[in-house]
Amino acid sequence: MRFRARFILAEELEVLEDGVVEVDDAGVVVGVGRYTGGVAADLGNVVIMPQLVNGHVHVLDAIIADRDDLYIDDLVGWPHGVKYHAVKNLVARKRHISLLERVARRMRSYGTGCALIYAEYAARDVEEVFRKHGIEPIVFQEAHGGFPDHPHVQVASPLDHPPEYLRQLRARYRLVSTHVSETQDCHEAGDLDLALKVLDADVLVHLVHLTPEEIAQIPPSKAVVVNPRANAYFVGRVAPVPSLLHLKPLLGTDNVFMNEPDLWAEMKFLHAYAAASGWGLTEREILAMATVWGWEKTRCVPPIAPGHRLKALAVAAPYAGDKPLKYLVKRATHADIIALLEGVEIIPPNQPT
Repeated sequence: MRFRARFILAEELEVLEDGVVEVDDAGVVVGVGRYTGGVAADLGNVVIMPQLVNGHVHVLDAIIADRDDLYIDDLVGWPHGVKYHAVKNLVARKRHISLLERVARRMRSYGTGCALIYAEYAARDVEEVFRKHGIEPIVFQEAHGGFPDHPHVQVASPLDHPPEYLRQLRARYRLVSTHVSETQDCHEAGDLDLALKVLDADVLVHLVHLTPEEIAQIPPSKAVVVNPRANAYFVGRVAPVPSLLHLKPLLGTDNVFMNEPDLWAEMKFLHAYAAASGWGLTEREILAMATVWGWEKTRCVPPIAPGHRLKALAVAAPYAGDKPLKYLVKRATHADIIALLEGVEIIPPNQPT
């Protein structure tokens, strides 16, 4: 099967105009290049790009959608935040599956192909539901002082637990994640040192208040995730993305109760914020945060390149001109997705996967 498009974003988002991607019967890419003739499924005036990677999202807290009447710690802080009481009660009554179904369908409609999900409870149910809807889930079960039966765990903050417990989590689990320096008080209490030197977390989320000197302490092997909309709303500032670029940060949407889990909206916000702040972020960097850097850091949604299974979006580009990356970051929305490409399949965006 060969797919032809006006633009293809191959490898590390290199733009191929009038491009074609060829996949074998197993759906694995065997070639990407300029169209030179022959039979191909012509998708027309579209950009073929990798599916989106949501680097950090809390899905179960959709149960408290649009609660914004309390300080962040009172809303989401462990163990007494409103979120924990609401989600624990939801799971205990076994009413969480229908909520997860709704969130997963919505995220899939946004072109999400993979998500790093924080699950306060019921991680295996989260995994099952999201996989059913075509989203590859990397789910971190929150550890509340015990040792969950799940390969990946997270703690809301390393400050919440004794150092010995953090060391045991590191020893027991394949992947470990935590929030770091989302608020000024957590930063001043030294959460980065605990996250790096005691918990040795694989995935570090937020990093809003870190200084350049502190960022320099983060090994390049770590995955870091920024959540611009959530951080701007909750704490009035955004992580220093230019100082993090050497770490290839991922882009997340954070709490579903506060932000729609829509990476197109997240990219637009970051693009505007970066321009207003004089950061000089390129559209390629912003799009990489939501796509190919996820593969490099977590093996989540491969690039469009030979040897990888095709997991792509076909996005309508009615006036992309000669700047498809700027069009995607600044203008495109999920309404522009005309198809999801899964191996040899062309799937309409609203069709169940």
